[in-house]
Amino acid sequence: MKRAGTAKFPNSVQLFKFCYKVLLHQRGDKVRDQDVGVILDFNPSDCSHWKRGEKNVRSVFSLAKLAEEMQVEVSLVHDVASGAATVDEAYFEYLESRAMNETLQKALQVPSEEMRTARERTQKFVNAILAQSDFTTPPLYLPEVLRSFAFIGTQPMEMMDKLSRILRVKAGQYCIHYRKGDLKPQTRWSMVKDLGRILFEGERARFPELGAANPNLVEYEEAIFAANLLVPQSMIVDEMSKLDSRRNVVAELAAIFWVPKSLVGFQLRDMLRGGRVIASIGGAETINLGKDIGSIAS
Repeated sequence: MKRAGTAKFPNSVQLFKFCYKVLLHQRGDKVRDQDVGVILDFNPSDCSHWKRGEKNVRSVFSLAKLAEEMQVEVSLVHDVASGAATVDEAYFEYLESRAMNETLQKALQVPSEEMRTARERTQKFVNAILAQSDFTTPPLYLPEVLRSFAFIGTQPMEMMDKLSRILRVKAGQYCIHYRKGDLKPQTRWSMVKDLGRILFEGERARFPELGAANPNLVEYEEAIFAANLLVPQSMIVDEMSKLDSRRNVVAELAAIFWVPKSLVGFQLRDMLRGGRVIASIGGAETINLGKDIGSIAS
């Protein structure tokens, strides 16, 4: 007799939950289980078996179809199906990937000179932090960075709804709570995003080098901050020169820097946009890089 609460294919259960959450977010109304199953042409019985983990959904064709229908990165669906990412981690990455694209589109409405200045100013700010932290080899060790900000602490917590969140302890003092357990790439990204919100919004006056805040560029500055802190441009170019160009460049870099693939993709697109990658790598790498970025772009 099968013990209650167990599933033959637990990763498939997670995949179903992820698909359900994505559809619910996109449609904004009630979603039925069968709305998920119909993507793969499952009848109600097959759909029920998938939801309970009695049916294994992991073929490359099924995963590609799910990604296409839901308009999410194929690599993200693969991560859930393989157990490399939990539902919460994958859903966070899905939301952040969309948010970063929206942030970029918003920033592009600002005069290009203002956008360029904001990027360069943010990158200079990050470089100073990295130099102070003596960060020379990836991945970045977050406690070393946070030592530069005595007014910000961290604490692991039993959290169910978020990977991390900001607690304002008192005026000018903060604590970033993060989900207790193994620190995953998505949690690291979430913590750095929270750090960026504190620095660029709550305590910007402490850092005159950041200049006055432009409401249309603050989110862009925070995105550039997170990308350059976790995946510095000078290091990403150096690591790319060591990679086998026949492999998935984005996935390899994500593993090296211990960050989600979506964040690597954002950083590479920003570097390509500014012409900072093409000049540093050979033609074969450039071709594969473009394919890899395309595979995670929304």
